[in-house]
This record gives sequence, C-alpha cells and structure tokens, in this order.
Amino acid sequence: MSATIDAKYEAYMTDRSNSLARLINQFKKDIDLRIIQKIRERGYTDFKLGDMVLLVNIDSHGTINNDLARKARISKQAMSKVVKNLEASNYISTRKHDTDNRASLIFLTDKGKEFMITVYDVVDEVTEYYANITGKEEMQRLKTILKSITTGLNLS
Repeated sequence: MSATIDAKYEAYMTDRSNSLARLINQFKKDIDLRIIQKIRERGYTDFKLGDMVLLVNIDSHGTINNDLARKARISKQAMSKVVKNLEASNYISTRKHDTDNRASLIFLTDKGKEFMITVYDVVDEVTEYYANITGKEEMQRLKTILKSITTGLNLS
C-alpha cells in the first residue's frame, strides 16, 4: 500500500510545476506585488491591496455594503471592516440609503476616484510588462480565456 501511495505522490510532485492552481497562485502573487509597489511609489502608502475588493465594485451612483460583499465574495462583516478602514482614510464616504433605512450607500470620495485612476494606470503598466514577456497576442488570449471562465462561472 505504501509503495502505491509513494508512487502516486511522486507522480504528483513531478507534475506540480504544471498545476493550474500553482501557476495561477504564483502569477497572482507576482501581479499583486507589482501593483502594490507601483501604487506605493505614487504616494498611496496607507492602502492595503485587500481593500481593492471594495473599491473596484463601487458604482458611480453608490453601492450598499451587502452588494459589495456579494460581488467581492466575502462576508458582510468582513466588508464592513473594509468600509470602516477606507472611510477613515477618506477613500470612501457613506450616506443613508434613500429608500432603505437599514442600508447605507457607499461612494468614492475625490481621493478615492484619484486613487482608482492611479490603480487603472498601474494595472495597464503591469499588464504591459507581462505582454512584453508573452507577446501582445498571447496576453490578449490569456485575457479572453480568463473572461470566458469568469463568465461561465457567473463571476463577472
């Protein structure tokens, strides 16, 4: 029995560098590091990359906490903590919902909007960096494949 387990384990170990989960994880770590470094170089040192789950999901007409949590796929409690942190740093503001007294609408402040413009510029720079490695056509193919997967999973 142990020989079979060992052989199977060794087979997995031999192929682990081709594991989709491993490749995506390595790429995600690299892209996160590059983005946060460039954001900090532009003066946004009080920002955590994990807070991006909130900022990228705010609509221009405001968004409620529950919708942000659902879109980000995190708990309402975790999203509430992110809201408090970003509000304290003046990236967002909140106000009571017009028709639902239990909910507050969350908006980007001017600082938040300026920050998001910076983030979009940084993401373009980082994407260009990867496109220089893979070639523009391959980068476009990667984006198309990822879009297809997220659409198929109803994540977009």
